[in-house]
Amino acid sequence: MDTTGMYPDSDASPVDPGLFADLPTLPGIYRFFGEQDELLYVGKSINLRQRVKSHFSARHRDKKEGRLCYLTRRIEHQVTAGELGALLLENREIKQRQPIFNRRQRRYRQLHTWRLEIDARGFLVPVLYRPLVDDDGWQQDSFGLFRSPRQAKTMLDSKVRDAALCPRICGMETGRHGACFAHQLGRCQGACCGKETRNSHNQRLRKTLEDQHIHAWPYSGMLVIREESPRQTDYHLIDQWCHLTTLQRQPESAVITPDADASFDLDSYRMLIRFLDQGVEHFVLPPET
Repeated sequence: MDTTGMYPDSDASPVDPGLFADLPTLPGIYRFFGEQDELLYVGKSINLRQRVKSHFSARHRDKKEGRLCYLTRRIEHQVTAGELGALLLENREIKQRQPIFNRRQRRYRQLHTWRLEIDARGFLVPVLYRPLVDDDGWQQDSFGLFRSPRQAKTMLDSKVRDAALCPRICGMETGRHGACFAHQLGRCQGACCGKETRNSHNQRLRKTLEDQHIHAWPYSGMLVIREESPRQTDYHLIDQWCHLTTLQRQPESAVITPDADASFDLDSYRMLIRFLDQGVEHFVLPPET
């Protein structure tokens, strides 16, 4: 490394330049390995060759890229049929294998979400659930995905306050009779003391949470997303928003063996929603009878 903090030109890329010739201009993921064959980095691109070469072209002006290229001794790649396959595979590998240069990510197996239940008075009340633990997954509409109860309550508190909803009805303030403390401060429209109707409060609660809406699983069986390229076709098998596995042949039934580490993942869920909203090709496998 020189006085600027960059690695010297002569050593910046110990990788055999011939390896670049093996990289296709196709979608997929790539892996950088170090001296002891340790996994340094996992990345994805719709053009593997271009993306890998960009790491090395940036090594002179970026300290992290310079160090990564300096330590890299071997590059692997894995082609996918399209962008979604590359995103899903990269996300899984980073969380499973924890490469040294990737930002640390974790799979959260106890995500929390809000669901709206009706209390004895007919008010909708937010109730915190762990959909991967408490019940059968994503069979009901939910609001928000949170890595801890504290994160969930912080969001709800902000929403209730900004919409002047009643914190007592929403379970955030104790007490049963009379106006809540927030109403006395002019921060609640009075559902707690009869100044706002039940229907009005219920509608406003739903509206203020709408941007956090997590869809209930809408399919009658396993979802198969098809990605095709001239070289290959990938079939991504999804159930309850969980990416189970990817096959290179069309599945004939819903009886499949999921990958060993298959579980619901927040980032994968967001990827799936985005691609489904964009109209990615898909079909449903009916459940086995």
